[in-house]
Amino acid sequence: MRVLVTGGAGFIGANFVHQTVAERPDAEVTVLDKLTYAGNPASLEALGDAVTLVVGDVADRDVVDPLVADADLVV
Repeated sequence: MRVLVTGGAGFIGANFVHQTVAERPDAEVTVLDKLTYAGNPASLEALGDAVTLVVGDVADRDVVDPLVADADLVV
């Protein structure tokens, strides 16, 4: 299963990502985050290669469309 998590480097999103990876180690998790004041890529470092971080804005169609098209689930 391919999961796209928007805002996944923020507090709530990162906790969701950690839980998803723990419960579904077979999932391919991609995080889309603009990394503003609330986003911190260090919150995902412990997951290593289990997560792909894409730095971008959820309002940017050129970034979002291909990610959504490749995902089975968008959070």
